[in-house]
Amino acid sequence: MFRIIVFSVVEHIIRNIPGVIGQKIRYYYFKGRFKECGTNVRICEGVIIENPENISLGNDVIIHPFSVLTAMPKLHTYKNRILKVIDNKDYINDNGEIIIGNEVGIGLYNIINGYGGVKICNRVTTSARVSIYSLSHYPIDESNRSLVTYANAMVKSNDISCIESPVVIYDGVWLGLNVIVLGGTIGKNSFVSANSIVTKSIQENSYASGSPAVKIKNRFNY
Repeated sequence: MFRIIVFSVVEHIIRNIPGVIGQKIRYYYFKGRFKECGTNVRICEGVIIENPENISLGNDVIIHPFSVLTAMPKLHTYKNRILKVIDNKDYINDNGEIIIGNEVGIGLYNIINGYGGVKICNRVTTSARVSIYSLSHYPIDESNRSLVTYANAMVKSNDISCIESPVVIYDGVWLGLNVIVLGGTIGKNSFVSANSIVTKSIQENSYASGSPAVKIKNRFNY
Protein backbone atom coordinates (compact mmCIF):
# COMPACT_ATOMS: atom_id res chain seq x y z
CA MET A 1 0.00 0.00 0.00
CA PHE A 2 2.84 2.41 0.86
CA ARG A 3 4.46 1.83 -2.56
CA ILE A 4 1.14 2.55 -4.29
CA ILE A 5 0.82 5.83 -2.41
CA VAL A 6 4.38 6.81 -3.32
CA PHE A 7 3.82 5.96 -6.99
CA SER A 8 0.61 8.00 -7.04
CA VAL A 9 2.29 11.04 -5.52
CA VAL A 10 5.27 10.88 -7.89
CA GLU A 11 3.04 10.47 -10.95
CA HIS A 12 0.89 13.41 -9.87
CA ILE A 13 4.00 15.59 -9.56
CA ILE A 14 5.52 14.66 -12.93
CA ARG A 15 2.31 14.35 -14.98
CA ASN A 16 2.07 17.96 -16.13
CA ILE A 17 5.71 19.00 -16.42
CA PRO A 18 5.78 20.59 -19.89
CA GLY A 19 8.05 20.18 -22.87
CA VAL A 20 10.96 17.88 -23.60
CA ILE A 21 12.12 17.91 -19.97
CA GLY A 22 8.75 16.57 -18.81
CA GLN A 23 8.78 13.89 -21.50
CA LYS A 24 12.23 12.71 -20.44
CA ILE A 25 11.32 12.64 -16.75
CA ARG A 26 8.19 10.60 -17.43
CA TYR A 27 10.09 8.29 -19.76
CA TYR A 28 12.77 7.43 -17.20
CA TYR A 29 10.19 7.03 -14.43
CA PHE A 30 7.85 4.75 -16.37
CA LYS A 31 10.68 2.83 -18.05
CA GLY A 32 11.32 1.30 -14.67
CA ARG A 33 7.66 0.47 -14.16
CA PHE A 34 6.52 -0.77 -17.57
CA LYS A 35 6.67 -4.49 -18.27
CA GLU A 36 8.80 -3.60 -21.31
CA CYS A 37 9.88 -0.25 -22.71
CA GLY A 38 11.87 0.61 -25.83
CA THR A 39 13.80 3.74 -26.79
CA ASN A 40 12.54 7.17 -27.86
CA VAL A 41 9.27 6.87 -25.96
CA ARG A 42 7.60 10.27 -25.49
CA ILE A 43 4.87 10.59 -22.86
CA CYS A 44 3.29 14.03 -23.14
CA GLU A 45 1.61 16.21 -20.50
CA GLY A 46 -1.50 15.03 -18.72
CA VAL A 47 -1.18 11.36 -19.69
CA ILE A 48 -2.57 8.94 -17.09
CA ILE A 49 -1.08 5.44 -17.02
CA GLU A 50 -2.69 2.88 -14.74
CA ASN A 51 -1.02 -0.43 -13.86
CA PRO A 52 2.11 0.07 -16.00
CA GLU A 53 3.42 -3.32 -14.92
CA ASN A 54 1.07 -4.79 -17.53
CA ILE A 55 1.95 -2.36 -20.34
CA SER A 56 4.67 -2.91 -22.95
CA LEU A 57 5.93 -0.25 -25.37
CA GLY A 58 8.25 -0.64 -28.34
CA ASN A 59 10.60 1.92 -29.87
CA ASP A 60 9.61 5.36 -31.20
CA VAL A 61 6.26 5.70 -29.47
CA ILE A 62 4.49 8.95 -28.64
CA ILE A 63 1.47 9.22 -26.34
CA HIS A 64 -0.08 12.63 -26.91
CA PRO A 65 -1.49 14.80 -24.11
CA PHE A 66 -4.35 13.78 -21.82
CA SER A 67 -4.64 10.18 -22.93
CA VAL A 68 -5.49 7.39 -20.46
CA LEU A 69 -4.00 3.88 -20.66
CA THR A 70 -5.44 1.36 -18.22
CA ALA A 71 -4.15 -2.20 -18.02
CA MET A 72 -5.40 -4.87 -15.65
CA PRO A 73 -3.48 -4.93 -12.37
CA LYS A 74 -1.56 -8.08 -11.59
CA LEU A 75 -3.40 -10.67 -9.49
CA HIS A 76 -6.72 -9.00 -10.33
CA THR A 77 -9.86 -11.02 -9.62
CA TYR A 78 -13.41 -10.17 -10.60
CA LYS A 79 -16.01 -9.88 -7.86
CA ASN A 80 -19.78 -9.98 -8.40
CA ARG A 81 -19.15 -9.92 -12.17
CA ILE A 82 -21.09 -11.72 -14.86
CA LEU A 83 -18.59 -11.89 -17.68
CA LYS A 84 -19.38 -12.51 -21.33
CA VAL A 85 -16.16 -13.38 -23.18
CA ILE A 86 -15.70 -13.00 -26.94
CA ASP A 87 -12.59 -14.84 -28.07
CA ASN A 88 -10.11 -13.26 -30.46
CA LYS A 89 -7.71 -15.79 -31.97
CA ASP A 90 -5.28 -12.95 -32.78
CA TYR A 91 -4.81 -12.12 -29.10
CA ILE A 92 -2.98 -14.94 -27.34
CA ASN A 93 -2.39 -13.40 -23.90
CA ASP A 94 -4.88 -13.74 -21.09
CA ASN A 95 -3.83 -11.22 -18.49
CA GLY A 96 -5.27 -7.85 -19.47
CA GLU A 97 -2.16 -6.36 -21.04
CA ILE A 98 -1.69 -3.37 -23.31
CA ILE A 99 1.01 -4.12 -25.89
CA ILE A 100 2.16 -1.30 -28.19
CA GLY A 101 4.68 -1.90 -30.97
CA ASN A 102 7.18 0.32 -32.76
CA GLU A 103 6.62 3.69 -34.44
CA VAL A 104 3.16 4.21 -32.93
CA GLY A 105 1.37 7.50 -32.38
CA ILE A 106 -1.39 7.59 -29.74
CA GLY A 107 -3.51 10.71 -30.27
CA LEU A 108 -4.82 13.42 -27.97
CA TYR A 109 -7.44 12.39 -25.40
CA ASN A 110 -7.31 8.69 -26.29
CA ILE A 111 -8.72 6.08 -23.93
CA ILE A 112 -7.24 2.58 -24.06
CA ASN A 113 -8.84 0.08 -21.70
CA GLY A 114 -6.76 -3.07 -21.69
CA TYR A 115 -8.61 -5.18 -19.13
CA GLY A 116 -9.59 -7.62 -21.86
CA GLY A 117 -6.31 -7.27 -23.73
CA VAL A 118 -5.17 -4.75 -26.36
CA LYS A 119 -2.38 -5.30 -28.88
CA ILE A 120 -1.38 -2.39 -31.14
CA CYS A 121 1.24 -3.38 -33.70
CA ASN A 122 3.78 -1.30 -35.62
CA ARG A 123 3.28 2.05 -37.38
CA VAL A 124 -0.26 2.48 -36.06
CA THR A 125 -1.79 5.95 -35.80
CA THR A 126 -4.74 6.82 -33.59
CA SER A 127 -6.24 10.26 -34.09
CA ALA A 128 -7.64 12.50 -31.35
CA ARG A 129 -10.34 11.15 -29.03
CA VAL A 130 -10.06 7.54 -30.14
CA SER A 131 -11.42 5.09 -27.55
CA ILE A 132 -10.45 1.42 -27.40
CA TYR A 133 -12.34 -0.78 -24.94
CA SER A 134 -11.45 -4.45 -24.56
CA LEU A 135 -13.70 -4.69 -21.50
CA SER A 136 -16.90 -2.78 -20.99
CA HIS A 137 -20.23 -3.16 -19.30
CA TYR A 138 -23.07 -5.13 -20.86
CA PRO A 139 -26.78 -4.33 -20.53
CA ILE A 140 -27.97 -7.85 -19.57
CA ASP A 141 -26.98 -11.29 -18.41
CA GLU A 142 -27.76 -13.32 -21.54
CA SER A 143 -28.04 -16.55 -19.56
CA ASN A 144 -30.65 -15.06 -17.23
CA ARG A 145 -32.61 -12.11 -18.62
CA SER A 146 -34.77 -11.94 -15.51
CA LEU A 147 -31.76 -10.96 -13.44
CA VAL A 148 -31.33 -7.22 -12.89
CA THR A 149 -27.68 -6.26 -13.40
CA TYR A 150 -25.77 -3.02 -13.01
CA ALA A 151 -23.11 -1.14 -14.94
CA ASN A 152 -20.64 0.54 -12.63
CA ALA A 153 -17.90 -0.80 -10.40
CA MET A 154 -19.20 0.96 -7.29
CA VAL A 155 -22.06 -1.55 -7.04
CA LYS A 156 -21.02 -4.06 -4.36
CA SER A 157 -24.28 -5.69 -3.35
CA ASN A 158 -25.57 -6.85 -6.74
CA ASP A 159 -24.28 -8.34 -9.97
CA ILE A 160 -22.47 -6.32 -12.65
CA SER A 161 -22.59 -7.54 -16.23
CA CYS A 162 -19.48 -7.09 -18.40
CA ILE A 163 -18.24 -8.08 -21.84
CA GLU A 164 -14.60 -8.91 -22.58
CA SER A 165 -13.47 -8.64 -26.19
CA PRO A 166 -9.72 -8.43 -26.89
CA VAL A 167 -8.61 -5.90 -29.51
CA VAL A 168 -5.80 -6.39 -32.01
CA ILE A 169 -4.76 -3.58 -34.37
CA TYR A 170 -2.28 -4.70 -37.00
CA ASP A 171 0.57 -2.84 -38.71
CA GLY A 172 -0.13 0.37 -40.57
CA VAL A 173 -3.67 0.94 -39.29
CA TRP A 174 -4.98 4.50 -38.97
CA LEU A 175 -7.99 5.22 -36.76
CA GLY A 176 -9.72 8.52 -37.58
CA LEU A 177 -11.09 11.15 -35.20
CA ASN A 178 -13.48 9.90 -32.51
CA VAL A 179 -13.32 6.26 -33.61
CA ILE A 180 -14.51 3.78 -30.97
CA VAL A 181 -13.22 0.19 -30.97
CA LEU A 182 -15.19 -2.32 -28.91
CA GLY A 183 -13.48 -5.54 -29.97
CA GLY A 184 -12.13 -7.61 -32.83
CA THR A 185 -9.13 -7.34 -35.12
CA ILE A 186 -8.40 -4.49 -37.51
CA GLY A 187 -6.35 -5.84 -40.39
CA LYS A 188 -3.03 -4.53 -41.66
CA ASN A 189 -2.97 -1.18 -43.48
CA SER A 190 -6.64 -0.41 -42.85
CA PHE A 191 -8.18 3.01 -42.26
CA VAL A 192 -11.28 3.57 -40.13
CA SER A 193 -12.99 6.88 -40.86
CA ALA A 194 -13.98 9.49 -38.30
CA ASN A 195 -16.82 8.77 -35.85
CA SER A 196 -17.02 5.08 -36.78
CA ILE A 197 -17.63 2.32 -34.24
CA VAL A 198 -15.76 -0.96 -34.65
CA THR A 199 -17.66 -3.91 -33.17
CA LYS A 200 -16.22 -6.77 -35.22
CA SER A 201 -13.12 -7.60 -37.22
CA ILE A 202 -12.13 -5.63 -40.33
CA GLN A 203 -10.06 -7.29 -43.03
CA GLU A 204 -6.64 -6.14 -44.23
CA ASN A 205 -6.32 -3.06 -46.46
CA SER A 206 -9.84 -1.81 -45.77
CA TYR A 207 -11.26 1.68 -45.94
CA ALA A 208 -13.95 1.15 -43.30
CA SER A 209 -16.71 3.42 -42.07
CA GLY A 210 -19.99 3.44 -40.19
CA SER A 211 -21.65 2.19 -37.04
CA PRO A 212 -20.88 -0.64 -37.04
CA ALA A 213 -17.83 -0.04 -39.23
CA VAL A 214 -17.72 -2.11 -42.42
CA LYS A 215 -15.37 -2.19 -45.38
CA ILE A 216 -16.33 0.32 -48.08
CA LYS A 217 -13.43 -0.27 -50.45
CA ASN A 218 -9.72 -1.08 -50.52
CA ARG A 219 -7.50 1.55 -48.95
CA PHE A 220 -4.50 0.90 -51.21
CA ASN A 221 -4.17 -0.71 -54.63
CA TYR A 222 -1.89 -3.66 -54.07
